[in-house]
Amino acid sequence: MPSRRPPLLFPALALYLLIASGTFLVAKATLREFPPLVLCLLRFTLAAAILWPIARVAGGRVRIAPGDRPWVVLLGALSVPLNQGLFLFGMQWASASHGALLYALTPAFVVLIGVVRGERPTLLQIIGVGLAFAGVLTLLLMRGLHFDRHSLLGDLIVLGAVVSWALYTALGRKYTLRYGALALTGQTMLAGWLLFLPIGLLSLRGFHPSAVSLGGWAGLAYMAVLTSALSYVIWYWGLAHLKSSSVALLTNLQPLVTAAMAWLILHERLPAGFALSTALVLGGVWLAQGRVAWGGRRGASDPRPTGRSSP
Repeated sequence: MPSRRPPLLFPALALYLLIASGTFLVAKATLREFPPLVLCLLRFTLAAAILWPIARVAGGRVRIAPGDRPWVVLLGALSVPLNQGLFLFGMQWASASHGALLYALTPAFVVLIGVVRGERPTLLQIIGVGLAFAGVLTLLLMRGLHFDRHSLLGDLIVLGAVVSWALYTALGRKYTLRYGALALTGQTMLAGWLLFLPIGLLSLRGFHPSAVSLGGWAGLAYMAVLTSALSYVIWYWGLAHLKSSSVALLTNLQPLVTAAMAWLILHERLPAGFALSTALVLGGVWLAQGRVAWGGRRGASDPRPTGRSSP
């Protein structure tokens, strides 16, 4: 890891935090003007057109081995049709603050997936995962107690998107190390876009672009250019110069920043129990991230990437 850090590194990571946190607000606003499947299609058509050339130039001309291609296709299915399809459907009803808190669960799900695959968790990880899921259970119970059926459904659909993203993170580790993070992302995004394309094209029936306001198109551009392209490049630039555990702390700040932004901009009222849920989830994720599932602390030389917790 380089001893000298670029002077713009921390301002860039702060920008990443704002972009990632704002994604949940932008998604809520943009979904008022786009059907979820249409938004998913247009977002990843634009994002793939931007990130694919970047991956080819910065990541090199990587050739995926024939035996690994089915896994790349599976990763593409997890990242675009499943993760993004469920995320955009769920965010029609879930609040921005809830969406951000649920995505903060990603590391806890990654630990659980590792256990299913035979990895041995530490005691801290077990406690951390338990606390994190207790936080989400508190959040969902509060939705149910207030009989907010649509919001509860939105939370559950977003939770499904988080599981898809955690599977992508866990299953993709080996291939990230083999081909490089940027190159693999370019390949999986292209595969996911191609898999989603038939569904996306069918969803265009009845869609009228002229009915979308300038703000709606700006929201689409935000999610495609900033969330899906620029923030990814910043994320892995940060990993090149800082410990992965240090960069991962940014994901733990996202629910707090998103909740503050939603309160200020969207005037979202934070439901009863949100503070308790946030404390349980972030405290649990912090414990789960303290040691990795391979039995050692993450260090400066650890090449394994930390999964982002933003959609």
